[in-house]
Amino acid sequence: MSAATLIAIAGAVAFVALKRHQRRRYRRLEARQRDLVIEFGQTLTLPDSLPDPLPDFRQRIAVIPRPLPAPAFEMLRQAALRCRQTERSYFPAHKQGGAVAYEELHRLAPEIVVFYQSAYLRRLCSAVVEQPVVPTPINDQSSCSLLFYDRPGDHIGWHYDHNFYDGRHFTVLLSLVNGHLIEDRLSSARLMIRREGREIAVPTPPNALVVFEGARVFHKVTRLEADERRIVLSMTFCTRPHASVVKGVLRRCKDVAYFGVRALWT
Repeated sequence: MSAATLIAIAGAVAFVALKRHQRRRYRRLEARQRDLVIEFGQTLTLPDSLPDPLPDFRQRIAVIPRPLPAPAFEMLRQAALRCRQTERSYFPAHKQGGAVAYEELHRLAPEIVVFYQSAYLRRLCSAVVEQPVVPTPINDQSSCSLLFYDRPGDHIGWHYDHNFYDGRHFTVLLSLVNGHLIEDRLSSARLMIRREGREIAVPTPPNALVVFEGARVFHKVTRLEADERRIVLSMTFCTRPHASVVKGVLRRCKDVAYFGVRALWT
């Protein structure tokens, strides 16, 4: 047997072993997630009914002011503030900022995971987009993540959110912290969209929920100035949580920009 054949066999064995390890890892994480829902589901008191009226979604973007009661919002905000270690990324002329991946949130901020998995949020997003949606898979690090703009210059340039799943894909942002550390005003990091040649600012004060179809809405976040901080809970929902092998690989490559090379092994 040639050396090349032996290397190919060893590579195939290693790949199969890695896949089995990953399946076991995410089965354990799913079990942990079920326990978290039981543990925190009662303390994270969410509304029984949806906001009325709901915003129009014909432009593929909608803002819901104050979707959460104050105690629930404060619980999520405090959970985010506990996350002191973030994965920093820097892409010249396009992106600078920090992030905490979905998998890490199970350990660092379980309340946020429970909110993402809540029936209330799923019903709200489904009602806004007028289609039933579900959370994206547990091995997608962008399914539910915290985005930190906490250093001067943090921003992200104009982009679309690529849809790696079958059906439609939606980005949902909950503003948790957004302000100047000394003065009583919002931060300079503003969510902007481009529509019909115009740049439009989307209001994101704390406890504002933005739902948009990222693959159709061109958007960016402007640069943060000194003595400011913006923390956003970023979540994704889709109509069909299935992706081809090729799309799965592309999604992992994209996640490297936010969560480092470990995202390749999710």
